Amino acid sequence: MFLRCLSSIILLTSAFVEAQPHEHKHGEKHGHQKRQGWGSNPYQQGIFDYIVVGSGPGGAPLACRLARAGFQVLLIDAGQDTSGYLDTQIPSFHPRASELPEQMWAYNVERHTYPGGDQYNDPKFQYRIPNGPEYQNALYSGYPPPYGNWTYLLPDGRTYAGPRPPAGAQPIGLNYPRGSALGGSAQMNAMAMVTPWMDDWDHIAQITGNDSWNAEIMREYYIKLENCRYQLSSVVGHGFSGWLQIGITPLTLIAQDLKLAAIVAATAQAMGKGLIDGVLNLATGLAHILATDLNAPGRSRDQDVNIWQIPISINPTTGLRSGPVDFVKQTVSEGYPLIVQLNTFVTRIFVDQSGYRPRAVGVQYLYGKHLYSASPLSSGQSGTPGHAYARREVVISGGAFETPKLLKLSGIGPADELAQFGIPTIVNLQGVGRNLQDRYEVGVVGKADVPFSLFGPCKYNYESPDPCLQQFQGGVTPIDKGPYTSNGLAIGTTFSSSVNDDPKPDVFIVAVPAYFQGYYRGYSKAAVLDAQHFSYVVLKVRSRNNAGTVTLRSTNPLDMPVIRFNSFAVGGDLDAQAVAEGIQRGRDIFRDVIGIDGSFVVESPPNELQGAALVEWVKNYAWGHHCGCTAKIGAPNDPWAVVDGDFRVYGVDGLRVVDNSVWPTLPGYYPTIAIYMISEKAADVMLGQSPGPVGVFDNLDLGSGPIGTLGSGIIGAVAGVADPKVGVNGILGSFGNLLGVLTVTWQSPISGLNMKTTWETSHTTIARTAELPTGHPNSDKALAVLTTFKAAFANMAILANVAASAPRCAKNNGHVNLTFLSLLGHQD
Repeated sequence: MFLRCLSSIILLTSAFVEAQPHEHKHGEKHGHQKRQGWGSNPYQQGIFDYIVVGSGPGGAPLACRLARAGFQVLLIDAGQDTSGYLDTQIPSFHPRASELPEQMWAYNVERHTYPGGDQYNDPKFQYRIPNGPEYQNALYSGYPPPYGNWTYLLPDGRTYAGPRPPAGAQPIGLNYPRGSALGGSAQMNAMAMVTPWMDDWDHIAQITGNDSWNAEIMREYYIKLENCRYQLSSVVGHGFSGWLQIGITPLTLIAQDLKLAAIVAATAQAMGKGLIDGVLNLATGLAHILATDLNAPGRSRDQDVNIWQIPISINPTTGLRSGPVDFVKQTVSEGYPLIVQLNTFVTRIFVDQSGYRPRAVGVQYLYGKHLYSASPLSSGQSGTPGHAYARREVVISGGAFETPKLLKLSGIGPADELAQFGIPTIVNLQGVGRNLQDRYEVGVVGKADVPFSLFGPCKYNYESPDPCLQQFQGGVTPIDKGPYTSNGLAIGTTFSSSVNDDPKPDVFIVAVPAYFQGYYRGYSKAAVLDAQHFSYVVLKVRSRNNAGTVTLRSTNPLDMPVIRFNSFAVGGDLDAQAVAEGIQRGRDIFRDVIGIDGSFVVESPPNELQGAALVEWVKNYAWGHHCGCTAKIGAPNDPWAVVDGDFRVYGVDGLRVVDNSVWPTLPGYYPTIAIYMISEKAADVMLGQSPGPVGVFDNLDLGSGPIGTLGSGIIGAVAGVADPKVGVNGILGSFGNLLGVLTVTWQSPISGLNMKTTWETSHTTIARTAELPTGHPNSDKALAVLTTFKAAFANMAILANVAASAPRCAKNNGHVNLTFLSLLGHQD
């Protein structure tokens, strides 16, 4: 009853209270000046057009696009703004960023459950140090312990890492860091930006029957968001005015260190490219080797076995990390109606069940810093309760672990699991929390006789003074700023194993100037204890395993879920064989490095491990950090699908998921750029737009949103008059998104471009949105409401004509958004 009354209040405030502020000239910013910016009040309990939960790669760009379209958006995140920390700003500090307590959620996960496997045999064991003097500084005294793989919780609350845990220790899992901050994990990742394969997009188009997912169309979203800084602006397939800066490590930086140059040459030799004539001209020679674009459009790139420079999200001008934080801050500073509320942990989605279908209408949350048990700074406090409501939709972008947990706590998930915890089932979706996937990774670590000259002076801010930090802060150009302008992932190579059943490479090998064997507490300092270690990180692309799960631990939202990857449970032998072959490739590269000032000795895995023994080592020691696929996209007849091709959660109106959990299978090599692309796509879907041509959506700050919000309220009012017995929110569930769906891209009449969405197409969309089966008693009423709706908005054409001649047309290259014209049958 409460939610039903609330729905009526939302409609009334949409139709009347918010109508006046929404009326503004198109040449000005949005009228809600008092509601812009950063929310600091734990009772920021308003009614918004959209609520987006999670400010990471999925949520932040989407929230910005919706706000730039004129909608009032609340963007919620459990973390704080960490963009001022050096660890998040400086590219070479990304390992430190992943262990920055202010933004890290340290999940404890279970990995290895293959038959005969032992997940306790892994060198990445996590521990909290006991009181004994023999354990003091153990995390930072060297490299990972040679045995063990789990973290044990001691009776005194401390944790222990290493082989043979003390009596009474209880295993709690492996460390799996995720980001909790404005920007999400994009504030701690390694900034590798590699576009997915074309087949990844075409596969989704095929399983959903939605051609807007095809690779050619999806490429437009990459062009839209990219600000390419390493190609000429005439290069086809790249964008040069987007919000994300993408560059590459300068070759002249690599050429400063002969040892690094020798590694690149050895990598090329392993790829069959041979050594370069005239190697003394290192920059020219390196350019010859690396004359390939890892983000080039087309299928030839997808299938190419080659050596590549890795595109990275770094601003070459400043040398700093680039990401969604920049887009959010720009959107707020330019006056768009985006409210960012941080330190806010969402605990439940409000779902109104009074109508024809359940509908998400808001969220419940706890306000406070570091409330989650996954935070190393968690004090166990419960926070201040609060709530917020959405007129139109709620979007969940919590990531592969938190999105399924939140859905389940809200009654959306497997009914049998919900029943175990006494949670009433609203929608029985078996796929929520299933299909968890990851990419297997291992490190091939070698040690040089003498340090790298480029990194030798660097202290990575663990000691002061740090000459490399001083150079970075005092430099002007990327070369002047020195090695800290690189994320360390300068080059990578694609590789096809003997067990690959796809024309695309199934292994990606990345060169990293550090000691890297995976994630454990203190790994970021162990990685840079000296300047002599170098790692080839072997990444198994698209593992065959989809047996992982994310299940509830309790009904307490501040408890971490139970995360079981069940690694190697499906196709494990083949995947482990592919990784083992990648390890051998890394060993070969170390062997072929020209001994300019000494050679490399492979430390891990030991060279004596060969054949079946090496495969077994992979199964025990592999890690991953690209978790996803726990709320996958699929067709309505797929029993494991959670969302449809428009990101809508099956069985619930007004609720979408946009993050790394929606993939049927993990795309490409790295996840972040793919998530940015679907975030941009989700915005177009929700605004009813097509994704191109390029340039139409640049600086999308058009005026359809305000009209849409007013219209949403009128729709509900008309629906209530048409049939009060149906329930106000029931009709709202059918038509609440109508205006967003019908918002169409329009070009200035001067250009003569016809409207993309006709009345017939809109009518079909209405029928699909309503989801009223044939013969349903409300189907005729729906058409009657639609007819009334057309008449009610006839005068809105005046606003559309104003938009067509508004000053903002010039700002958007003549492109404006005209709402409702397709309803009026306008065909130009």
